[in-house]
Amino acid sequence: MTSQSTVLTFVRRVSAVVSLAVFVFVALAAQGCDHRAQPMVRSVPVALGGGPADPKVIEGAIEMSFARRHWQIKEHAPGRYVAEYAEKGHSATVAVMYDPQSARIDYVDSSGLLYANGPEGEVIHRNYNNWVKNLANDLRINMSQAQLSASSSAPAAPPAPAPAPK
Repeated sequence: MTSQSTVLTFVRRVSAVVSLAVFVFVALAAQGCDHRAQPMVRSVPVALGGGPADPKVIEGAIEMSFARRHWQIKEHAPGRYVAEYAEKGHSATVAVMYDPQSARIDYVDSSGLLYANGPEGEVIHRNYNNWVKNLANDLRINMSQAQLSASSSAPAAPPAPAPAPK
């Protein structure tokens, strides 16, 4: 074997090792930087507007919002709902905490949504943030409509008494 062929063999081997190292590096980097994951919105406040509301009105608006977006209610207690949304092998569970003035949607758990809690904070599949944003928007709309309906169906104030005759 000549020295030229030895050098050529050495270069080929080094090239193969470098190519393998680059492939492994790119594969690991791509796994950690999944383009579908984004910073997670852990808690979404929902302003109910219009002043304090009757708990039954709030509960009706929450249940209507869940139904419209195909969330399944798993638990209900005064001031709190837990619901799950499942789509194509992915699922998310949230808690909706509420009182007469406000509500908020909190992350509880998920499956198949690339959830990770790393040094840069929590990340999750972008669909989760969209699902929760849509649920919050529906809740705002349904609450506004329920409050308008409740105020328009409220009995009118009795007329003021007629002035006393002089």
